[in-house]
Amino acid sequence: MKNLKFILFTAITALFLFNACGPTKQDAIDYNDKIIREQKKIIQGENDLVKAIKNTSVKVSTLNELREDLSKQIDESKQIFEELNKIGGNSDFKDAAIKFADAYKEVVDGEYAEWLTTIDIPDSLVSDDIIDREEELVFLINSKLDKANNDFIGAQKDFAAKFKIKLAD
Repeated sequence: MKNLKFILFTAITALFLFNACGPTKQDAIDYNDKIIREQKKIIQGENDLVKAIKNTSVKVSTLNELREDLSKQIDESKQIFEELNKIGGNSDFKDAAIKFADAYKEVVDGEYAEWLTTIDIPDSLVSDDIIDREEELVFLINSKLDKANNDFIGAQKDFAAKFKIKLAD
């Protein structure tokens, strides 16, 4: 009976000490890297879409496929963000990553989708209203994504400071 109490006491003490230590610096680096891998996939997808839009020889059907692929990538990345556990009892960086994905999703399925409907209009049918709307869409895209990126970077910097990790440029 004494052995059983000793084993139980040792197991509980070990469990307590293991949990009391919290995440290691390497745990924080791995957590950061997992989020950044997904963030880069989203950014690269948007860069590919923008590059294709600028290439006037790319068909609108191809642009729509790129936009739909990006939308799917955002969904996949967001799922990965949502499956992350808190680290050090905190989910701020995870929450920022989810908000980042949400902002991109809104823009990709909203402003980009609308913009692509105007790209294939023959020049003879393009009115000043269409041109104004395209300019407004580009402004909205840039504004929303700049805010999403800046908020995300701020959260990442806070995360890095909390866990005393150095971020690569």
